[in-house]
Amino acid sequence: MPNTVHHHPLGQIVPIDSGSPWLASPVFLAAASGFLLILYTHRLYKASFVDNTKITALGGLSVTNAWSFFNKRYDFLRSNFERGHKMFSFKILQHEIVALSGETGRQVFFHDKTLDFQEGYRLLMGGSPDVKDIKIDAGKDGVSAFNKRLAKILRRDRLQDIIPTLFSDVNKRMETWGSAGQLNPFNNIQTLVFQMTVRMASCSELSTNYSDLERMSKLYWQLERSATPVGLLLPWFPGKARRDKKEATRGLYDLIDHYIQLRRNATVPSSDAFDFLIAEGEKDQDIVAFVLGVIFAGVINTGMISCWTTIYLGAHPEWKAQAIAEIQKLINTHTNTTSTEPLHQRLAAIPISAWEDEMPVLECIVRETMRIVINGTFLRRNVVEDIEVSGKNIPRGAFMAYSSADAHLNPEYYPDPLKFDPSRFTGGSEQNSGPFLAWGTGRHPCTGMKVAKFEVKMILALMLTRYEYSLVDASGVPTTAVPKPDLNDIHQARPLGECFIRYQQVME
Repeated sequence: MPNTVHHHPLGQIVPIDSGSPWLASPVFLAAASGFLLILYTHRLYKASFVDNTKITALGGLSVTNAWSFFNKRYDFLRSNFERGHKMFSFKILQHEIVALSGETGRQVFFHDKTLDFQEGYRLLMGGSPDVKDIKIDAGKDGVSAFNKRLAKILRRDRLQDIIPTLFSDVNKRMETWGSAGQLNPFNNIQTLVFQMTVRMASCSELSTNYSDLERMSKLYWQLERSATPVGLLLPWFPGKARRDKKEATRGLYDLIDHYIQLRRNATVPSSDAFDFLIAEGEKDQDIVAFVLGVIFAGVINTGMISCWTTIYLGAHPEWKAQAIAEIQKLINTHTNTTSTEPLHQRLAAIPISAWEDEMPVLECIVRETMRIVINGTFLRRNVVEDIEVSGKNIPRGAFMAYSSADAHLNPEYYPDPLKFDPSRFTGGSEQNSGPFLAWGTGRHPCTGMKVAKFEVKMILALMLTRYEYSLVDASGVPTTAVPKPDLNDIHQARPLGECFIRYQQVME
């Protein structure tokens, strides 16, 4: 039977074979016509924004924009800003998202009191543990209560007391590396950070149980990997992402709760965080939720900074030498130079004030590492009333996004922005006036910044003075090439490509 073209509007595009009943069926014609209507609407939508007083609305299907925002966030924002828009909006489900850039946008984003931090991350950020996923009520205290608890357990006197224990923990882990070998910093160094974070936020019994730490780490990264676009856009969908998130959250909850009960039933109290929070009258579920939050906030960024700084120093021997000299000066100034104590014990004797105030070189190195690597997207929600930014209205209820790359990788502030150059932040440099957002800014600076800095310096001090190391590829061939960070990796910014370190112990 010959092909015939019906006079349905669809027939102008698709030849409909009258011998194929499903093609000629009303259901097919209705569905296909609907599809064409979407395409037509898409074309109209794409061409509709011509009013310069309004925020540019992205064309295309909202699900496509949403998928790109969750899956390739850095590329999505950058590509749209490169089209010349300082501000644009798009939809995620029924919600409007407004992306901002530039000096004015940044000032409003970080300083306007009508913008809510917690609400911004509730919808748009995945991978963080939430005990409500397993039907546990951990109260509704929010960010303020979390920060108060964090400030209490990381009080300066408590931190000073735990420093020798932290150095001892890291030293024992490093001893398992052997005197020489090859390692992946994003595995080995990340493990050091994980144990330190658990030590400060929980109890000795958990932080020294390597088996449970390994299990906890696996559950944690399972939770992080559950932050897929499907899981974020359709959290109710009974797919793998939802199952993995629920399983990981339940596993973490049960493991942490086990050690809370252990400490509640202990006959001799300790100075650990669990005992402190129990003495404060905190409920079990609130302690678990707090610990999960500390791990999520502390492990990723602190581990990322430690790993990337180690890599950049391996590729820049001149800065590595300056860092080693600064650490050695710290040791000579604050410890007995004739002491036969092992390195980690001598480092542990250095007061916190010295770590904070007497390491300007390492401060610049860490800051420059963060500028290049930590370029995620900050999120807020406008919860009070409409606000105006650069003459354009952002409605109440809209979510807002600001990529730190808009400042950190902007050549107007940092010439040759991908070049590793810690001298940008040394005293007297004109460039150190550029905006730096990696520790937060405005109304929401990072509560744990000082502790995170100390952890990074502690790891680098041991790494740089205990070992001589260099960068190698997977085959062990020396290299000076530093891999690029995956800026689309929302949480970890792992390298695009493999990177390893070959090390030789030079000091006990």
